[in-house]
Amino acid sequence: MDDDAINPTEEKCEIETAENEVKSTVSAGTEECKKKGNWSELPSLPLEKIYSFLDRFDRVKMSLVCRKWSEGYSSPSVWKTFRFALMESMISKDSCPGMKFVRKYSSMFRHVDIHYHILPWQKDLIDIWCKHFILFLQLLTSNSQLISVKIHGLLWCFARIDSSTRDDLKRAIASFLGSQHHLKRAEFHYCFFNFKEYVELLKELTESSRNSITHFGLRGLTFCDPKEQDPTVEHSLLEFMGLPSLTTLAIDYSLIFENTFACQSVVMKTLKNCQTRVKLSKIILDYESGSNLERFQGLTPTDWQCLKNLYPDLQVELNFTTNSPSQRELELLIVPDMPTTRLNYTHEERNWDPNSSLIEIDVLFAHIHKCKTTDHLICLCLKLELPVPDLASALVQILQACKKLKRLDLFIIYPVIGIDRLMESWLENRPESLRKVLIEISGVEDDHDYTILKNLTTECVYGLELVGLDVKVNIYS
Repeated sequence: MDDDAINPTEEKCEIETAENEVKSTVSAGTEECKKKGNWSELPSLPLEKIYSFLDRFDRVKMSLVCRKWSEGYSSPSVWKTFRFALMESMISKDSCPGMKFVRKYSSMFRHVDIHYHILPWQKDLIDIWCKHFILFLQLLTSNSQLISVKIHGLLWCFARIDSSTRDDLKRAIASFLGSQHHLKRAEFHYCFFNFKEYVELLKELTESSRNSITHFGLRGLTFCDPKEQDPTVEHSLLEFMGLPSLTTLAIDYSLIFENTFACQSVVMKTLKNCQTRVKLSKIILDYESGSNLERFQGLTPTDWQCLKNLYPDLQVELNFTTNSPSQRELELLIVPDMPTTRLNYTHEERNWDPNSSLIEIDVLFAHIHKCKTTDHLICLCLKLELPVPDLASALVQILQACKKLKRLDLFIIYPVIGIDRLMESWLENRPESLRKVLIEISGVEDDHDYTILKNLTTECVYGLELVGLDVKVNIYS
């Protein structure tokens, strides 16, 4: 959800094996190329654009059509972004066909996205996956200088392997991170079980990418045992927070977060006395229901005032996911003087009852208003998996209070009561800063209901576009 995220236009290149399926089409493709020779005369820019829209299988097929297209397949733009996501069907004991792409093109990689997908009970496949992953990291270590790296889900791999393989994996990760000197963005989602492993990761990044890293993401900290936290963790965080180029920190709401950013913490006291201040301007904070609230104390308004004094341009993006919102959660996560410019609020309903409805949204809005979060909000995203009894009454007042709000994203469930009154209210008294609205309505199963809702919203959208509000409404069954 980060607006400043590196977002290359190139399609992600997935490790896949397409060769066997392609060979049968080579001769036919070559013959077709002879008949339509002008295909091979495409200039390089359109050729690169075509590759950017294709998946790995279709890229391989296209590269076999003619020599020029094969050369285009080897261009840096095609391999700028690479996704390592081995599935069961791609793994064999002896080799992984996709590795030949890594050997040949890894020097062109700039953005690498790594996902662990193997199911936890497939022990034999997990061991094979680890061997391929270690080789992949070794190739990156030797050949690549990345701008961004994301690693997702290794925690579930570490839970199923022996200590020897675990140590090999950690050494390969450490060597890879130590070899990267131009990383601007690094994200690790659910990778380790204990703080010590995260400390080692921070140490490698601090030494290798000290002057380049601007965005750092660390998620999955709630899986770590809080009893394991010691002064070493705080010291490593202090070193990392001192990186001169760091502007964005994405982190779970966890004890590490509280212990780092509380006004009286060792980290904050030390940072206050630093002659050179880091450029931190955004904290992306993730919270999901299920965390043990009793162990959290919460940051106070004084803590947030302290942070804003250190970082005058600080903005907070809060990703708040809950299945049973409580007043305690709201008071913990949203407090006065917290500069929340983006709120992504998701209410999940795990045991959905079609007769249920969401009434807690009024409590959320009342708390936002009380804490004056409305003074800061630029973007509000609501994902509600239960119908809202009266959408217009719930939203109109809070939107008028958000004087800086530019964007509203609303994902809601049918039946939708008051959607017409909500949109008509913007015609009569549009929130002064609001520029863009996305509304997605799902669960409309009856064709007649769909038609009525479609006609109603289309008419409203047309009127709002005439007054300069960019509105899009999608309706799904």
